[in-house]
Parts: sequence; structure tokens; C-alpha cells
Amino acid sequence: MPLNVFAFYNGLTDQTKGYPYLKQYGHTIQQLAMFEVSIQNDGSIQGRPGRKVIDEAHAMGIKVFLVISNLTRQGKFSSTLMARLVRDQDFSNLVWRNIRDILVEYRLDGVNLDLEKTAPADRALFSQLIQNWSLMFRQANFLVSIDVPAKTADEPQDPWKGSFDFKTIGRAVDEVIIMTYEEHWADSEPGSVASLPWVAQVLDYAIANIPRERIFMGIPLYGYDWPVGGKGKVIGYQRANELARRYGAPLQWDAKQRSTYFHYETRGVRHTVYFEDLRSLREKLQLAKQKGIRGVAIWEMNLSYPRFWEVLQANKA
Repeated sequence: MPLNVFAFYNGLTDQTKGYPYLKQYGHTIQQLAMFEVSIQNDGSIQGRPGRKVIDEAHAMGIKVFLVISNLTRQGKFSSTLMARLVRDQDFSNLVWRNIRDILVEYRLDGVNLDLEKTAPADRALFSQLIQNWSLMFRQANFLVSIDVPAKTADEPQDPWKGSFDFKTIGRAVDEVIIMTYEEHWADSEPGSVASLPWVAQVLDYAIANIPRERIFMGIPLYGYDWPVGGKGKVIGYQRANELARRYGAPLQWDAKQRSTYFHYETRGVRHTVYFEDLRSLREKLQLAKQKGIRGVAIWEMNLSYPRFWEVLQANKA
């Protein structure tokens, strides 16, 4: 079966870099997730999606999801908010109703739950929240997807991954988006954000706990540029290629991680760049098909480029 494509649209209106790609390559996508609106401390929802994007996606036969997060205005996931959500039933019901009302008003097809940084000690309570909300959303005729961290084993005490019980969550929702990226990150040593062997391990663990037909494998469209002794910065495919050309840096292939990288030097500082390109994309799509999962989830459309869509279309079948 062809892979389904779930694409994150980072921005709520047509004023984003991703919008022209939606217009031109929307036929490649089955589901679009508009990122994001956030739950406030009083239970209200901050932000509204643009009707133009929703209407145009629907006209192309795309199901549109609204990403609901617990992000603060400072861009941090609020553990305090999650602690209240999982404990205060009245508050949880208020938030659910406010989300549902937006889904109804904007004629959306479903919700994508991006609820992160719940305390590991609240794991069972978090699972119960997801079960309750999923049941209510389904009864209201909305699809439910959830974003979960990449795991190769269950780590109940891990501050980031511990609250996500794959077996319970996987039975509760319609779709599970595995965030198979950030294997290497801004503060780590240089390396692929999603090496193929690691992604395969993550998928194997997910498949052992979640029905295959509900699993979407995350595909990152970025990498990092690490200066020696410094913090890495996110870099996309086009910017990475521009840098390599500017400094005459040959692109190299890491055969173990299955990723492209290069080195360059500026102002006396040596940099290492790992980024996702067309070769790594093809291999990830092939892996997803081999594993027999539902599809892939693209993070994110603002970072895409024409060749990406061409390769995606050619290799998802």
C-alpha cells in the first residue's frame, strides 16, 4: 500500500513559506496539521487557523487537523499546565469543549495533540486524559492523532519520554506520529538528527506496542550546524547546500548513519553540518514501506523544497 503523508504546516495562515508548496504539491498530501494553537492557563485556546488554508486543502481532498499544544508564549512546554489538565476534571472538560468548538467552527477533520513535558509520575493520569479526550473527540466525529517521542525501550522515569505509555495511547487514538528526529540535537555532539539504524530501532519498538496501521514515521527536513565548542543551529537542505558551495566544502556520506555531512571553517571556527537530503529521504521512505506502517509525517513544510516533493511523490507508492 502507498504511504499516507501527514504534513505539518507551521503557521496558521497562508503567510508562510509552506503555503506555495501546499498549493503546488498538495496532491501528495493526505493529511495536513496546522501548527499550532495553545491551551492557556484559564482553559481558553490561543490562536485560530486561517480559513483560506483549510478551504484550499479541503478542495484538494486533504483532511485538516489542528495541532493543540501546551506551549507557552516563551516557546516552552508547560509541565504545570499538564499537571492541572490530568488532575482537574472540570478544567480538562472545559479545555476539551473549547477545542471542539474551534474544530466545529472551522470545519476541521481532526485534532493533533502535541502535549509534551508531562511529569513521568503522572504517566497513568496522562494516559487517562488521552483516553477520555479521544473518546469524546471520536463521539463528536473528529479524528485524533498524537505526537509521541522516539523511543527504543520503555523508560518510565525519563523526564521527556516517561509519560508516554505507547500501548495505552496507541489503543486510544486513531494515529500516532512518532517524532523520529532529534537523535542528535543543538547541544549534542554532531551527527544525524535521524540516522537510519536508529529510526529502524524506534519503529521496531513502536510496532511492538502500537498497531502498524496507526503509526506514522516522522521525517525531518532539517539538520544542525555545529561550531566547535558551541551550540548547533537548525539548518535546512537549501541553506546547507548554499553553505557547502560557498566554502567549497565537499559533501560526504556517513555510511553508518546514512546521512550527508560536511565541514567548513569561518572566522577561525570549524563547523560540522549534518542534514537530511534526497538520498536519506529515499532510504527513510523505503524503510517505512518495509515496516508496513501507515505513513510518514513531514516536519515541516516551511523547510521543504521542490525536489523533496518530487522524490516523496515518486517513492511513497
